[in-house]
Amino acid sequence: MNAVGKSWAGIASGINNAVSRAAGLVAIAALGLVMLQAFNSQLDLRLRNLEVAPEARHALDAQRTKLAGAVVPADLDQAVKSVLRKAIDDSFVSGFREVMLFSAALAALSGFVAWLFIRGSRTTESQREDEQRAVEAPKTS
Repeated sequence: MNAVGKSWAGIASGINNAVSRAAGLVAIAALGLVMLQAFNSQLDLRLRNLEVAPEARHALDAQRTKLAGAVVPADLDQAVKSVLRKAIDDSFVSGFREVMLFSAALAALSGFVAWLFIRGSRTTESQREDEQRAVEAPKTS
């Protein structure tokens, strides 16, 4: 808010709030897509090595968007149900890990960009302060 004059502070604050809320919505949607893609790819890898009836596989495929909330079909052997539950849980953890790594990379990138822009802004700001002091200083001659 310091970058604009006092008469524009209200408008700048409103724009800042609107952009912040919109960015949050976009981030949730984008990270949700990252999570779903990572979960599905990991679940595919884990199911590829398991001997599961086609009906059970179809039932799991229909619930992929539920992520860790997917329900294992009840008509399966207890050992198979346990293996499928572990595959779902491990896939969720792998997807969550990818989302966190993606978020950390974005945070590091935003920190770097902020460092670049704020660094240049500080120089300009200190120059303005020096100019202001020079104007306000009493003239002695």
